[in-house]
Amino acid sequence: MKRWIRLKGLIAFIAVVAAIVLLWVLVVDTVVRRVIEQTGTRVVGARVDLADADLTLFPTGLTLTGLAVTNPDKPMKNAVEIQTMKMDLDPAYLIKRKVIVNNMIVAGLSFNTDRRTSGAIPRPQKPKEEENGRETSENSCGKFSMPDLSRTDVATILAKEQLASVEQAKTLQAEIKADEKRWEKRLTELADKKKLADYQKRVEKLKGTGGSLGAILGAAGDVQQLQADIQRDLNHLKQAQTDFKKDLNRYQGKVQKLSKAPLGDINRLMEKYSISPKGMDNLSQLIFGQPLCGWMKTLWETYETIKPYLPETSPKTDDAPEVKKPLRGKGIDIKFPEVPPMPDFLIRNLKINALVAAGDLTGKAENITFAQHILGSPTTFAFLGKEMKNIEALSLIGSADYVKPDRPKNSVRLSLQGLAVKDIVLVDQAAFPLTLSRATSQLKANMATEKDAIHGTITADFGNVTFNTASDKPKSQIAEAMGDALSRVKQFSVHATIDGTFDEYSINADSNLDKVLQSALGSLVKKEAAKFQAALTRQINAKFQDPLTQAKQSVAGLEDIEAELARRLDLGDDLRKGLKLPF
Repeated sequence: MKRWIRLKGLIAFIAVVAAIVLLWVLVVDTVVRRVIEQTGTRVVGARVDLADADLTLFPTGLTLTGLAVTNPDKPMKNAVEIQTMKMDLDPAYLIKRKVIVNNMIVAGLSFNTDRRTSGAIPRPQKPKEEENGRETSENSCGKFSMPDLSRTDVATILAKEQLASVEQAKTLQAEIKADEKRWEKRLTELADKKKLADYQKRVEKLKGTGGSLGAILGAAGDVQQLQADIQRDLNHLKQAQTDFKKDLNRYQGKVQKLSKAPLGDINRLMEKYSISPKGMDNLSQLIFGQPLCGWMKTLWETYETIKPYLPETSPKTDDAPEVKKPLRGKGIDIKFPEVPPMPDFLIRNLKINALVAAGDLTGKAENITFAQHILGSPTTFAFLGKEMKNIEALSLIGSADYVKPDRPKNSVRLSLQGLAVKDIVLVDQAAFPLTLSRATSQLKANMATEKDAIHGTITADFGNVTFNTASDKPKSQIAEAMGDALSRVKQFSVHATIDGTFDEYSINADSNLDKVLQSALGSLVKKEAAKFQAALTRQINAKFQDPLTQAKQSVAGLEDIEAELARRLDLGDDLRKGLKLPF
């Protein structure tokens, strides 16, 4: 009877299988580990170390142990370190050269850990423009500017400010001078002393004609003509006198009004330069704006670091792809539509256990892929922490939506309960050093981006507060008053909004501390403001006095014209009264 299985064939088969298994055990895991290390090092720009990799076929999966990613900027620190990472791979898609991870579990995730050896690798030097840009970014938050009462030096202010009152006085004086010349010219056109003397001669001549009836009748016509001539000139003089009185009264009114003009300059300069309790509305911005800007800068730098690993915002699409004719005897690869379509890489479900400075943090994420536009679903994540060090509860929930690559949307919500705050430096300036030494906070933050726009809100309530404003250097009166007021504060709240883009954004912060500080500084500010106003009033009046005096003298000079008109009218009236028949 023939044997179905030959012994030699069986031995050969077993030997081949054993060789494959041995090759798999000895080589495959090592190859996977080296590929991960080399690829990761190239992408990160610093060493990526992996202690072990275990690739299994039944079930299909991959387990990584001891993954350490060096921080490129700090070679003796690991940016990320993971104890174990287990992946459950979908074998059906592996055949299609797609890596679909059904479930991934990351345990022992930690950040900023120490390295035994440097993880630096040779890197090309950054262009100068990039370095300059970074330096500008580091200085973008500016510096705390302490309100200073001593800055209101009146002489310095008046040296650069144009006083409207002085300009008004000069303008009025020029106007009066111009009108004075106009009236002097008009006087030359009116009956003057010489013309009135000529009239007097005509009167005397008429009186010398004698007392006969014929002479009297002959002179009657001349008298009537002379009376008409005198009356005409008198009418012109009276009209001129009426017009001049209107001008004189107008200028006298302007001079009277001008005397109050310095008050407008005083009020304007007081509002511009003087510190008032109302002007203290921006103290919250001064105190909290700089730290918030620093945190935003850190967020921006983090975003810049992970940006290369985010989904493409403008995937390559060809409206009319070029069809290449295959070489003779060679075929072409035809990619048929998938139902449902799947990206080349996808993590459906991810569970993380992270070891952060505050304690253990657990989280999960779904739909992690670089091609959300193919999957049609955004990446979502949620992290929770309870009974952590200095934090009673933590919640971080968000999503990264690149389904529409030309209009990406990202959002994150952070909630911290029972956050123990200790030694937070709010203002690091010699003029007013301010540290939040101790407090318990409840914080909520919402951040959302859409394309290039960013919008965020932060609300925080602080209790059991202790501020520290101690300094070895002498402080100004206003710094002392602010420090004294803050030393009595036991609770406060802060609300901040962030709007703009990552490259150019604005931060607006307000707090109920403003009322506390304004109340404390009120009497000090009012006292200093009164001193400033008195000095301002004195020096403005001194500058205004000469132009005002000159304007008054110019108006007084017009009174000579008024007197001249009155004299001419009196002479004309006397002449007219003397022309009566018979002589």
